[in-house]
Amino acid sequence: MTVKYDSTLNETKLEEIVDITASKKNVIFDSQVLSTLMSCGRLTDFRFNHNLVSIGGKSTSLEMGSIVHEVLESYYKNIIKGISRHDSIGTAIIAGKGYIEKSGEVTNVSSEDISLVFKTLDEYWDFYKNDHWVPIEVETVKGDIIYEDDELRVIWKAKLDITMDTNQVGIVPVDHKTMKQRRDTLTLNNQFMGQCTLMNTRTMFVNKIGFQTSLKPMDKFLRVAITYSPERLIEWQSEIVPYWAYKLLEYSEIGYWPPNFTHCENKYGFCAFKGICEANPEMREEELKINFKVGEKWDISNDD
Repeated sequence: MTVKYDSTLNETKLEEIVDITASKKNVIFDSQVLSTLMSCGRLTDFRFNHNLVSIGGKSTSLEMGSIVHEVLESYYKNIIKGISRHDSIGTAIIAGKGYIEKSGEVTNVSSEDISLVFKTLDEYWDFYKNDHWVPIEVETVKGDIIYEDDELRVIWKAKLDITMDTNQVGIVPVDHKTMKQRRDTLTLNNQFMGQCTLMNTRTMFVNKIGFQTSLKPMDKFLRVAITYSPERLIEWQSEIVPYWAYKLLEYSEIGYWPPNFTHCENKYGFCAFKGICEANPEMREEELKINFKVGEKWDISNDD
């Protein structure tokens, strides 16, 4: 596998892991690629080398989350421009409905789910009507070299939902997370550690947006601080990330991406490729053709 490094950091390519100098290999990582690689080599190969996506589209939860991201992106961009809160909300709702109407964009969301999304957003805006946080940047992609040795250079890329001046802990990255059930926030998260590393901060916030109709706004709209010690971030940056970067190079060079059967079931259900792995080896290609299609090359710049 060979990869060319684009110094503008506009492209994330997994198959193209290439030398920029005669002696070093470059690995371009983001949290999606790294977390998938840590979970299962075969899943990494299917998703990022072959760009396979389910013919059934995104799950309902992911679709609803995408609508919220689209709406909040519009809203906060207009707030940054100095547009009034009232007009920013109106424009954001139009942007969300436009996203839904795009052909092929939303396939697994019922009219009831869509109504719930916009009702929840109305509650969100009302809950934060006196918000003292100031948005600085929205949906920005950042990248930098976070590790380098004699043989390897790792470039980390991240798409930040929003960067906020909290008027408390300074300017920090904030990640929107939608959910239908309450669950604890895990600090063992490559996305969060990567954002902190790129932003040179030890704290980021998760902007939780709950779709639960039985909860009061104060219980489903939470801004949860995630704070890391310097030692944890250094361990992640200097030990964990390079270990998996070398694993990626190893899998690429030998041309074998080993499956990890302990990842076939998780808290969200089964892996989309479970049926492929359960099929006999000679039948897998046919199963892939029936249930999956080739999507766009993965690029974190387009991630929702």
